[in-house]
Amino acid sequence: MKLPTRAPLTGKGRLRVAVGLLVLTVVAVGAVIGIGKLDRLPGDAAFEYRDTVVSQDALRDRVEVLEALYGIKEPSDAEGQDTFRRATAKAVAVSLILDHAADEREVVVADKAARDALAQMVDEQLGPDGGTEFTKILGEFGVNEDQVLAEIKRQQSIARLFQEVTKDAVESVTPEVVRAYFDEDPSRFATPELRRVRNIVVATRGQATKVLAQAHSGADFAAQAEANSLDESTRATGGDLGNVAAADLETGYGEAAFAAPKGGLFGPVETAFGWNVGQVVAVRAASHADFDDVSAQVRDVVRSERAMDAWRAFVADEIKSADVTYADSYLPEDPDAPPTDFDQSGVPATDPGAAQ
Repeated sequence: MKLPTRAPLTGKGRLRVAVGLLVLTVVAVGAVIGIGKLDRLPGDAAFEYRDTVVSQDALRDRVEVLEALYGIKEPSDAEGQDTFRRATAKAVAVSLILDHAADEREVVVADKAARDALAQMVDEQLGPDGGTEFTKILGEFGVNEDQVLAEIKRQQSIARLFQEVTKDAVESVTPEVVRAYFDEDPSRFATPELRRVRNIVVATRGQATKVLAQAHSGADFAAQAEANSLDESTRATGGDLGNVAAADLETGYGEAAFAAPKGGLFGPVETAFGWNVGQVVAVRAASHADFDDVSAQVRDVVRSERAMDAWRAFVADEIKSADVTYADSYLPEDPDAPPTDFDQSGVPATDPGAAQ
């Protein structure tokens, strides 16, 4: 869903998600059963890695956390459940593999670095006196501060591993490489047409048709949005979505928004969150890219691509050389391939351009 029709999280909401992300691995991996090497997996195992068996219950705990945080649910159909189960097992296995790789390279994160990161997170989201609220949030997740700090250290160590692994790839990006990359297809860096759009989302097509008719009759669109829109994130600002490109919007909505003239109305258009009526407030024409203006952006793109190529190759090698044994019902389709969802496999959201 690209059209922004959900209310943004408040500070507490963002912190709940942040804490949830931190404890995700704690919940999933913390329930593992450490045992000696076995000839075969025990009946309740999902997989084994380096003499550690991750239980099926540990993986189910992970799914429950995802559902609580994001509404992500295991598919209801048998085929979807099977794919979901195998992908979850692989994601947790890769997170353990990366932990081991960081240990082997002696990537060390000081306790103070983790505590500083946690303090900054609490301060930014809850304010300087947010400690009490933070403690309550931890209680809701059933974890303590030490567990969260341990997970912060883990994330920081993987981020440092990422920078170490990708350093050479990033440093290989010379000015000549940047210019050649731009010249291959300058249109990639052109500024697309942007439109400032107001939007009203309602529950039914009939309601949308009525709103549209009123707007055509001269009713103030922003006032209509404040009175009628279900989108809490934009209702108070008259349904203002800001300046958006067509790629920022759901396909059907985007097509309608970019077909209407400046000042024009469009809709009703159905999206995942209801029926929408829009107004094009302003139009900014597309512009060609000048290398001198976008060279820094091009450099960052090339660095990012090369860093991610190097990281994926590294992760693939680590997976292939790892001793992971999956239970039959948890065996991924391609156990040796890096997961396609790197966020859930332990890869940090690190800007490769920062590794200079």
